[in-house]
Amino acid sequence: MSATPDCGTRRHSFSGHTTTVPHPDRMTFTPPEHIPKQPVFELSALSGGPVGASSSPPSLRDAPYQRPVNRGSLAIALALRHIGLSGRNEVLVPAYHCGAMIEPILAEGGVPVFYRIRADTTVDLDDMAQRRTAATRIVLVPHFFGFLQPLKAVRAWCDAHDLILIEDCAHAFFGETEGCPVGTQGDYAIGSTWKFFPLNEGGCLVSFRHPLNAVKTHAPRLSEELKAVVNTLEYASHYGRFGSFNHVFKKSFLLKDWLVRRLKPDSPSLAPQCRTGEIPSPEDFVPAPFNSGFDPKRTTVSGSLWARWVTEKSSSSFIVEKRRQNYLTLLKASATFPGCRPLFPHLPEGIVPHVFPLVMDQPMAVFGKLKFAGVPIIRFGEFLWDEMDKGTCPISEDYSRRIFQFPCHQSLRPHELNWMIQVLSAVLTGSGSLPSHPDQRAS
Repeated sequence: MSATPDCGTRRHSFSGHTTTVPHPDRMTFTPPEHIPKQPVFELSALSGGPVGASSSPPSLRDAPYQRPVNRGSLAIALALRHIGLSGRNEVLVPAYHCGAMIEPILAEGGVPVFYRIRADTTVDLDDMAQRRTAATRIVLVPHFFGFLQPLKAVRAWCDAHDLILIEDCAHAFFGETEGCPVGTQGDYAIGSTWKFFPLNEGGCLVSFRHPLNAVKTHAPRLSEELKAVVNTLEYASHYGRFGSFNHVFKKSFLLKDWLVRRLKPDSPSLAPQCRTGEIPSPEDFVPAPFNSGFDPKRTTVSGSLWARWVTEKSSSSFIVEKRRQNYLTLLKASATFPGCRPLFPHLPEGIVPHVFPLVMDQPMAVFGKLKFAGVPIIRFGEFLWDEMDKGTCPISEDYSRRIFQFPCHQSLRPHELNWMIQVLSAVLTGSGSLPSHPDQRAS
């Protein structure tokens, strides 16, 4: 969990794949995050009942056909494999995207073709229609940040042209719009359970329309099952979620790290240091290179038993209510923030947000300051695919630079949420002193 400076990188693309190489003159640094970026495991959040119960809000768990996987990007690859890409089939994808959406397409032999989005992140259907060719077979549409796209028109267009629709629900496990529950408009839907449940990994491929019997997966190794449990508990321990027992957990994980170093002395550090002790200032901060986590060798590996158990036992009503409540708290506070605006200034009924996205006027002037203050920032689409033609979608290119996403998940405690609001206010107003970070031991 400690932050260590590491070598800066340049990004290069070849054969459709983006990679990173050391940059001799720059250094990245990952400051510690004082509040959790993603949901944290707590026994109090478990309901003892299945997420898909009749009293629960609509979710991907309601789909009659399910395949748990390790990550959402692997679910995209599984869907493409089930469809059976042939030749050089084209897949229409949004110009506002991340590598986790593109890498599975390339791995399965497809060709990504980028379409425009509108300012509210909905599909520009006219632009999509212009980009369709005889080679187009699949359309992938994401629900950005948990705000569900109105897909009835897209569904009708796909039906009219015999196209397969993949509903990318990596940001939207719950909710409904236009009277349509999440995941029901696509031929397939993919989800990232770890973004909504207190897990270190987890995703799913589901369908409300097609049986998935032909989708074959196999169980992960025992070591991977144990790793899923340990990583979840270690993250919770880091943020003090075990009360009076927290010190016991922390000592256990320190012992685990010591044993790993002794047993695997040659294992590389997660963040190799370039210059001992040299830590950049907030003004010189360089974002770490993007890693989608997609590994084509793991496409057929099922999700862990631990991830499936936590997903099934977590209280979906608690998740939905707390995320909406935290989003509204941030939305109200943002009215006083200068130099930014909420991407979604309203929270409609039926929407369960993944994060709280803010559009920054001067993103790089505040990014390093917020990171060094310990505020978790997610930047979806920060690195657009190198081989997408510049100018394909000015809105996407603009959002790639200017939208920061902040956590609004159910595990945030009131003092953590209030601290993040205070830091945002101090940095954006330039008021000077920042509030001290929240006590992670608070119960």
